[in-house]
Amino acid sequence: MPKAKKTHALRFAYSTINWTTKPDLISMFKDIKKAGWQAVELFDHSLDWLGPPDYLRSILGGLRTPIFFGGIEVPSNPDALTIHKRRMDYAAIFGAEQYGIVGGGRLRTRPPTAAEYKNLAQSCEELAHYGAAKGITLAYHPHVGCTIETEGEIDILLNETQKTKLCLDVSHIGLVGEDSVAHLRKYKARLGYVHLKDWAGGKFVEIGKGTIGLDFGAILAELVAQQYPGWVVTEQSSSTISPYESACINAAHIKSLSYSLALPEGT
Repeated sequence: MPKAKKTHALRFAYSTINWTTKPDLISMFKDIKKAGWQAVELFDHSLDWLGPPDYLRSILGGLRTPIFFGGIEVPSNPDALTIHKRRMDYAAIFGAEQYGIVGGGRLRTRPPTAAEYKNLAQSCEELAHYGAAKGITLAYHPHVGCTIETEGEIDILLNETQKTKLCLDVSHIGLVGEDSVAHLRKYKARLGYVHLKDWAGGKFVEIGKGTIGLDFGAILAELVAQQYPGWVVTEQSSSTISPYESACINAAHIKSLSYSLALPEGT
């Protein structure tokens, strides 16, 4: 397809997931910055691992932290929701805009029940209201193997919530046989942020190396056409090479599509 005329600058960030939840933070941030990224999604690191805010700030090396991410079980419990609220408190110190969440685990023997959908929706909405008071948007991540996988299930969640937004992941949309560009259009009003990753041979691969038909040029062009104001996060869940090498390959692919990883002025 012809390249879209760039009339809007996208904001790119990189997920820390490939370094695991308990990484060498100093080394990880250096790798991400060296690969050319200027912002990170902090993926499910406990607060005791991240350390006091002043410590984390001292080792970020200038990287922005617009997104924190965590997981949730269904049914949820008050203690788990309180942990997420404390993480939101911490995220707010860093000016985070989004808090992503994924879960709960899905039984393969049956679809989720109405009660499970409702419990997830209520949990998300409670966190969405808490985050909103701190300037943070709660975004649920539809995900293969979790309570919300498909378009129909996304509709159930959104019909049960008001403040909850979506973290749409193009690979998980593709893995359930649905169209990522169509989802970006349909859910434009409820879009919190976007995950980019790819899939081939039964595993996640660097973007552009997949075999499930994801057109990253079309995906990014759609976001430009929408004047999308949120974050676009490349999330390499795992890789057969080092996390740093994957971060470099992913950066190169985005640049090959004529996008810049530099954050727009005023970000």
